[in-house]
Amino acid sequence: MGVAIRELHTAAEMADASRVMAAVWRTDVAPMEPGLLVALAHTDNYVAGAFDGDRMIGICVGFFHAPDESALHSHIAGVLPGSAGSGVGRALKEHQREWTLARGVTRMTWTFDPLIARNAHFNIRRLGVRVIEYLPDLYGPMTDGLNRGEPSDRLFVEWDLSRAADLPPAPTREPQMIPVPADIETLRVDDPSAARSARLALREQLGLLLSTGWTVVDFADSAYVLDRERS
Repeated sequence: MGVAIRELHTAAEMADASRVMAAVWRTDVAPMEPGLLVALAHTDNYVAGAFDGDRMIGICVGFFHAPDESALHSHIAGVLPGSAGSGVGRALKEHQREWTLARGVTRMTWTFDPLIARNAHFNIRRLGVRVIEYLPDLYGPMTDGLNRGEPSDRLFVEWDLSRAADLPPAPTREPQMIPVPADIETLRVDDPSAARSARLALREQLGLLLSTGWTVVDFADSAYVLDRERS
C-alpha cells in the first residue's frame, strides 16, 4: 500500500490534520481545530495521520473513557476521497488498536452512521464490533458537507481488541433482516425524500429491536442481521 501511519505531535502537523478533516467532511471549518488536537496528543490521547510520502491523506483521533471504564473512544477517522477504499482506513484502525493495547487497554468504542452500508460492513463484518445501542440524532444538527440536513443518528459500537475478528455467528433462530440503501450518499442527492424515509424507518426498526433483546450478529447483502440476545 505504501502508506505510513504515525502519531502527530506538532502544531504544524495538527494544522495539516485539520485541513485533511475539512477536505474529508467537505466543510470550511474542520470538525476538530488544531489547538484541540495538540491538547489531546499532549495528554497522551490518540492522534495519528496516514501519509503517502510527505502528504497526509488520512486522520484518526481518539480519547480515553473515564478511568474505571478502561477504554478508548475513537471519535473521528477519515481518508481523503482520492485514497478512500485502498486500505488506508483499515491501516489506521489497526495502528490505533496496537497503540491502545500497548497502553494496557483492551476496549475501543466509536459511533458511525448506520445508514452507510460500507461502514456497517467494515465495522461489523470485518472488524467484528459489537453494536451497543442506537442513538437518535446524537450530535444534533450538523453543518458539514457530508451530513448537512441529516439527523445525526449513530450506532454506538464496542471493539474487543484482545481478539481477532471472527466469522459472524450463525443465528440460533429465524433472524430479523433490516435492509439499508446500498448507497445512501447518492440517494441523498438523487432523492432526499427517500433518503429521509430510509433514516426514519431504520431508526424505528433497528432502534426498537436493539432495545427489546435483539442483537446485531452480522451485516450482509446491505442488511443488518439480528438475533435474539444470547445468555
